[in-house]
Amino acid sequence: MKTKRLMALLLSAAMVASMAACSKGESGGTASDSQASTDAAAGDTAAAGDTAAGDTGSGDASADAEWDGEVTEINIMLMDLRGVSENAGPIIDAMNAITEKSCGVTVNATWAGTGDYVSKVNLAISGGEQLDLVMIPPIEGGNFTALTSNGQLLDITDYMNNEGAEMMGLLEDYIGAYTIDGKIYGVPAYRNYGSSVYLIMRKDILEQIGMLEKAENMTTWTEVEEIFAAVAEQTDLAPIAGAKNISFQAGAIFAGDNFSDTVTYDTLSDVMNVVFTDNEGNVSLLAENEGFRYQMDMVREWFNNGWVYQDSIVTTDHVDTLLKAGVAFSAIETSELGVETSKLEATGYDMLCVELTKNMLGSSYVNKFGMGVPVTSEEPEAAIRWLNELYMDPALTNLLDWGIEGEDYVVVDGEATYPEGKDESSVAYHTADFLYGNYFNALPWQGNGADFREVALQALKDSPVSPYMGFAVDQSELSNVIAAITSVVDQYKGQILCGNYTDEEYDAYVEALKTAGVEDYLAAYQEQLQAWMEANQ
Repeated sequence: MKTKRLMALLLSAAMVASMAACSKGESGGTASDSQASTDAAAGDTAAAGDTAAGDTGSGDASADAEWDGEVTEINIMLMDLRGVSENAGPIIDAMNAITEKSCGVTVNATWAGTGDYVSKVNLAISGGEQLDLVMIPPIEGGNFTALTSNGQLLDITDYMNNEGAEMMGLLEDYIGAYTIDGKIYGVPAYRNYGSSVYLIMRKDILEQIGMLEKAENMTTWTEVEEIFAAVAEQTDLAPIAGAKNISFQAGAIFAGDNFSDTVTYDTLSDVMNVVFTDNEGNVSLLAENEGFRYQMDMVREWFNNGWVYQDSIVTTDHVDTLLKAGVAFSAIETSELGVETSKLEATGYDMLCVELTKNMLGSSYVNKFGMGVPVTSEEPEAAIRWLNELYMDPALTNLLDWGIEGEDYVVVDGEATYPEGKDESSVAYHTADFLYGNYFNALPWQGNGADFREVALQALKDSPVSPYMGFAVDQSELSNVIAAITSVVDQYKGQILCGNYTDEEYDAYVEALKTAGVEDYLAAYQEQLQAWMEANQ
């Protein structure tokens, strides 16, 4: 580790500890079941040569001695979440101007939208194209489990311990989510992995129907349904929108009328949503879980009442898109601290975000977004060296998140915001802070507060943690059964999850899963989880 950066990291650790202590006194704590006390978190310090637990990595990498070796160009593929790719050239150029000097690496970036990202990544890797880094999104066929099961990611353990040592120090508590049999196959975006499930509702509609105060204080689904009924009667909006996930948020089951009846569980990164795991390590079929069936039957009543946006069964639009389009009043979403600000930006409406439950922090939340080195890479060492810079240098993070200062954003009282007279539709570049690199190094967006990153870091420390944190399943021997189960899920999920089913159709769904081999799939999960539990006490 370079001397200047070591000093910066040590200072950063001390600052984080101090700010965590301050935020404890100002915020009054959190409502979550803390896994590590605030006092202990605030006391984290860095030993000489080490990175502090929870260190944001906010050292100024650009201030280090310049690279004096050969400059290497790498090819990376990024997911374009908000349609920014056509204007990203100046952003990449600005990043390259920094990393050419700091680590001797420049990037040639290819972008793909959410609809075709997975197919483009798979086509490039199967075609033997040189790709040195790819984003790993939570999308079926392109997520961490799928890429490792198909043998598409390189073992980067040695590179992480050498070229990525500083980044590894930040992520040592979470890297297990990208580790199989002791080998590291990816790097998670370092962010607040703690999340909650929210019912998100338009405030203007709540005020229009006279139910804002009721919504702010409700604790049951019966109260939610009273609001839905009023929305249906007094407006032209569908009371709730969905994109085949209207009622379903992975890892949470609404098992009773009270929000407090919600059951949280670790999905073990199963993207087909057929795995349920209890706290004793027992794996079973989610569709046969009594609480899950209660939830689905509740949603069936919503559908039969005409409260569900009717195109939810077939649309691929994100619920934020439907809310922005003015076709629906509410949605159920998993989100993180600062959800009100992010939903205002995504939809254009002030939203009341009612927390239904806190999620259990497990590997599936950590490996939701990350980066990996494809097996077709010709420059894996340079790829990890560049990635290490992205995690350690705030200038790189802010460029990739918010664009060029003065053009795409300005800083006002410690927060990033749009330049005067501009908004998301008129700036050339603006994306999100949770996708790439080190979220804790990004300037907070206006509305969250200048101390938002410190508060978010404390929220991460206070998140309830799954007993299976660090477990990652090996699906390499399950490709045939996965294909069969996927076919069944694709056939039924829109119908089941939106509540448009009969008892006979639900039973047919369960039977079709079993015919496809879901019991073998669950048995493989059970066997691997049991072995992991024994190895990790």
